[in-house]
Amino acid sequence: MKKNLTTALIFVTCLDVQAMTQNEFIERLKETHPFFTQLDLSVKIKQLDQQATKANQDWIVGVNTNFKSEDASNISSITTYNDLNTTSIDFSATKKIVSSGADITLKHSWKDKNKATTAGLNTNRNKFSIDYVHPLLKNAGGVNDQLNTDLSNIDIQIFRLDAIEQQEVFMLAQLKKFIDLAYAQARLMVNNQRLNLATQELTLVKQKFTMSVVDKVDVLLQEDAYQSAKQQQLQTQQDLNLLRHEIAITLDISFSDVKAEFDLYQRYITNDDNLKQYLLANSRVLKMADLSQDLLKRQLKSDKSNSKVQLDLKLGISSEGEDSRYIDSISNQSSSWNIGLDLSYPLGGTQAKSAIEKTQIKLARAKELKQEQLLNIHAKANVLKQKIQYLVEILESNKMQIKIAKARTKEEKRRYNNANSQASFVISAQNNEQSANLNHIQVAKNYQQSVLDFKAAIDQLLP
Repeated sequence: MKKNLTTALIFVTCLDVQAMTQNEFIERLKETHPFFTQLDLSVKIKQLDQQATKANQDWIVGVNTNFKSEDASNISSITTYNDLNTTSIDFSATKKIVSSGADITLKHSWKDKNKATTAGLNTNRNKFSIDYVHPLLKNAGGVNDQLNTDLSNIDIQIFRLDAIEQQEVFMLAQLKKFIDLAYAQARLMVNNQRLNLATQELTLVKQKFTMSVVDKVDVLLQEDAYQSAKQQQLQTQQDLNLLRHEIAITLDISFSDVKAEFDLYQRYITNDDNLKQYLLANSRVLKMADLSQDLLKRQLKSDKSNSKVQLDLKLGISSEGEDSRYIDSISNQSSSWNIGLDLSYPLGGTQAKSAIEKTQIKLARAKELKQEQLLNIHAKANVLKQKIQYLVEILESNKMQIKIAKARTKEEKRRYNNANSQASFVISAQNNEQSANLNHIQVAKNYQQSVLDFKAAIDQLLP
């Protein structure tokens, strides 16, 4: 008995050494757990996807080379040459100006013709051109060219909010384990106290039995009370140690360092302001719902643009020169320019109209979904708020119950010492006092975990 008691007391004393606070638990979790690294990598992948949507803003550079050899010696209609070798090289660079929806193309063409005649003839032709196409109705202002980038910008905002939501869900589960740890430590202390008391009572009643002051039945009752207290203490210590092993692996720390420094009875002051208005302004889920509507509104803007007539303004400037020498064909150039309109429109516009109507229906559905989410979140938060308030009242009642149980134990002990009561009544009072203390701890744990649930419901769990 003395060995068990000593072990229990040493364990309780160790719990007070280098215990973790809740903030230290959170920081350690963020530093070591792969969940947060995985989440950060997911965000980086999303950022790369966002960058990829700007690919239509890149310059597209092209080179086209060709060599052609013609033998015309046996073609009677061609009398100016027997053989013709043609070499051509085209350089082009095209860029989409997404801010306006326009396209610009820069091009240089060089063609060399070498004719095999008696006199010999070589011709070089060089051409430089700039072509510009500007949308006037459909895709005006680049509304369609910018669609993927705009949608991606909104989508990454949703993804970041969702990542925080995932962190909150994960952190909520882990913090509840931290509360469980503090709860298990408190339970062990109560059960250690009960075992210590049962040990003392058993030693005392055996001494009294030796002195023929009490009957054998009193010794048996105390031995049974001791065994019951010992079993509860062992069970509680097992539960605590298993939890400590789990948390040690989660935090990547030694088993001996897993100790919680946390006041199970600290009070949380709930906000008495309008809970619904607070959620509308601060809820991440509702913010994501708003952003989902923004996605559809942006899509609708492009759908309406696609329903318009394709009317493009085309402008072109070019200069071209030809000479037997390459350098002279570049220096001696003749210029030209052109302007025109390109018009096209599918009669009926069936596809564009269907796209607009479909997006409008999706937008209406998204608005209703937000209202449903608001109802669910508000109901959940309000229920948790009421639950916290009731648990506070129960905690106060527990205090009175503990006070009464202690007074009853004291009175039963006094009566027993005066030979006016039985040992079973004393044991019952002591067990009742232990149960009251354990019940108080249980309610305190429920209170603290309900506070965590409430903070998560109103998005105040994460700093």
